[in-house]
Amino acid sequence: MRKVPKKVTHLIPRVDIYLKRDEPVYHCSRCGREYCTYDHSQPYTARDLPYGKWKSAWIHFDKVYLDCEKCGVRVESLEWIDSRVRYTKRLADEVVRECRLFQSIKTVAERFHLHLKTVKEIDKEALGRELNPPDFAGVRKLAVDEIAIKKRHRYATVVADAERYRVLWVTKDRKEVSLLEFYDHLGPEGCQRIEAVAMDMWKPYEVVTKARCPHAAIVYDRFHVEQEFNRVIDAVRREEYAKVTGQEKNAIKGLMYLLYTRPGNLRRKDRRRLDEPFKLNRRLFTVYMLKEELSHLWSYTYERAAIKWFQRWYSWAIRSRIKAVKNFARSLKAHLNGILAHCKHKISTSFLEGMNNKIKVIKRIAFGYRDFEYFFLKIRGAFL
Repeated sequence: MRKVPKKVTHLIPRVDIYLKRDEPVYHCSRCGREYCTYDHSQPYTARDLPYGKWKSAWIHFDKVYLDCEKCGVRVESLEWIDSRVRYTKRLADEVVRECRLFQSIKTVAERFHLHLKTVKEIDKEALGRELNPPDFAGVRKLAVDEIAIKKRHRYATVVADAERYRVLWVTKDRKEVSLLEFYDHLGPEGCQRIEAVAMDMWKPYEVVTKARCPHAAIVYDRFHVEQEFNRVIDAVRREEYAKVTGQEKNAIKGLMYLLYTRPGNLRRKDRRRLDEPFKLNRRLFTVYMLKEELSHLWSYTYERAAIKWFQRWYSWAIRSRIKAVKNFARSLKAHLNGILAHCKHKISTSFLEGMNNKIKVIKRIAFGYRDFEYFFLKIRGAFL
């Protein structure tokens, strides 16, 4: 039987530093009282920052326990290390700075030769100190949206300041209870201060907001409304593609993303590509022009002018004789107040969509998070 050679492991260069006290002065870690004597001491070892070629640095010192008149036997207070851990504060600060540079915990742990749990503990504790309790001072307008955190429709609710573009709150699910938790922390005075909340047409968010912030205007997000109309366009395109044959079928094939794009953003060759199907199929041309006209609704500042414009657009949509368009137009009319609120409050959740891309990067770097509390702190810390 062949003998398997032992694996050779390379030792990390290590340096040991021994500290000696110059003056016998000790401070209680609870009340801060100063003493010249102590009850007992014991040897203690802690990790420090790497020193040059020595990647692993250890500090050895005597940890002193005081017999405080007020607090009893307590460990002494030291400026450069916390009494509960075995690493110095300057090492912890450096680890936190590295974690903020969109690196995985594994990468940071390998650089400092620390355990993964130690790096996570340092970063999570630092984020908690910095972000908790949340600062809701001066918040007048909010944006609410959901983000996907896991497969199989697992979501989280994100609440952001729509004026200063910072994340205020992140919690699991997208139910009424999720947003209710935020309003409970905001408090009655904070809820009274809210003037407007931007959101999509998700009913649970709207119900809770109206109950807790009765003076706040609900502003439906433009992106979600136009995205919903894109689904109408796609439904019409598929319906027409199934009906026609020959040249018209070839002309409609592969138009999905071109139909989603605004005319002003189309390249010259793409405009020419759309000319033929629009000449051959009137229904496709109608739904595309309705989409382009709908985008003008968010350019109005005066509500009466916006209502007048919408009535014309609604009449055109109803007379189009396209079932999907008519259903969308009636739904839009039922939610018209939330769209007209944009005339007064120029807010949306569009910046949250941009934040969502950054959140995906945070999640991918770590290959996902099991600790949702830590994940939500990372999200808030990334958008201060």
